[in-house]
Amino acid sequence: MEPIAPPSPGAPLLQAIVTLGLALLLSHLHRTQGKAHFRWWAVALLARVLSVACIVTFMVTEVWAFLFLHQVFLGWTALGLLFASEVFARQLAWDRRFWWLVAFPVAWSAVAIFVLDSFALAAGLAVVFLSLATLRASVVFLRYRRRTGSAAAGFLSAVMLLWALHHLDYPLLRARGAWDPWGYYLDILFVLAMGAGVLLLVIEEQREGLRTLTALSGDLRAAPEEDSADALLQR
Repeated sequence: MEPIAPPSPGAPLLQAIVTLGLALLLSHLHRTQGKAHFRWWAVALLARVLSVACIVTFMVTEVWAFLFLHQVFLGWTALGLLFASEVFARQLAWDRRFWWLVAFPVAWSAVAIFVLDSFALAAGLAVVFLSLATLRASVVFLRYRRRTGSAAAGFLSAVMLLWALHHLDYPLLRARGAWDPWGYYLDILFVLAMGAGVLLLVIEEQREGLRTLTALSGDLRAAPEEDSADALLQR
């Protein structure tokens, strides 16, 4: 394999800290609001933190096990984003049949790195998968924006689209040190933008929920007692 230029540690460390912070925030939102898509976003971002830690360790130590772990965690990041978008869009529940998807990044990374001895194959497929998963999330939010008129969902859709395009430069530029440290800074920017979009979406949903409850309360006060159930159902 071609040698990979070691990065300066500051930018990857900052990216890991920011991403971990957002993952903890999403985990907190899952605990307080009970919405499963927050949990899967947190899982995806935690996997991303571990992938950054592994690739930096590999670049410093050149121990191939860390490159293998980096590719596995990158694949799990893509799966987390993909599943989070499906949960958000369709309330998809976890099924045992999905375990083969979890095993796929492990098997492919092992074959590509230890058997084929090709960093390009290992990184290429993982990055394309991550980009497609992020693009899928963008499409989900765009559809939600068209259905509900949510400005926060439109913002998140745009962020995910640009982030999906940014992922594709990884095997060509960042993995060879050409984007050091600017590629990491762009990732940090996208992580922060995603966090801002999620918070805006939460605030927007709470505001709409309060508006609906206020309207229901007004309908129930205005309707005669015998018609209150009909007014509730109609609303």
